[in-house]
Amino acid sequence: MKIYVVGSSKNKFLPLNNIREKFLINQKHEGDNIDFLNPWYCELTGLYYLWKHVDDDIVGLEHYRRYFVNQRNQPLSENEIKDKLKDCDILCIRAGYSFRVPPKTWLIKHNKWYDMQKFLAFIKVYSNEDYYNACITHLNGNWHALGNMFIARKEVINDYCAFIFDLIFSYMEAEKHYGRKLPSRIIGYFTEFLFGAWLTYQHKKIKFNGMRLVR
Repeated sequence: MKIYVVGSSKNKFLPLNNIREKFLINQKHEGDNIDFLNPWYCELTGLYYLWKHVDDDIVGLEHYRRYFVNQRNQPLSENEIKDKLKDCDILCIRAGYSFRVPPKTWLIKHNKWYDMQKFLAFIKVYSNEDYYNACITHLNGNWHALGNMFIARKEVINDYCAFIFDLIFSYMEAEKHYGRKLPSRIIGYFTEFLFGAWLTYQHKKIKFNGMRLVR
């Protein structure tokens, strides 16, 4: 079991146990990596490295300020994680919204909706209309999976990464072809708000877990 906790060398992390390892975005990484894309990809640089270099049966992604925790507000242990995954495919953190305020509203309020619409149009053409419709439904729903954070069996994440990195690499190439510059962090936002759409589209059983936010 391996969980990457994403941050930089300037950040303060909680003490990490044997299943957690820092992934520092301001550090060069050996082998296959996308460090140079971090200004747009955020924690996805850690996800990509996890996908390519970690073969543990269970993997996860946390932030230096956000951790999956138990009822005692302590980071989940290896045994606790294994127990929780007995009846689900993946653990996520639920970012909830009040009635009639879907995730789309946050994107509009924070000036991200125009870019998301371009990405959705690309999905419709590059992927398929069924997945596109799942994305639209999800964005008009009442939750998203916060921060691209998860704990899951590696085969689930292998499938997700093969799909999502092909999609976003192709999208960036298309935008480059048309001479359009992408706003910083935008790919991270795209994937964060649509992670739940892929999970539901693939009929994955999601279990939402509590989170500890470190100030």
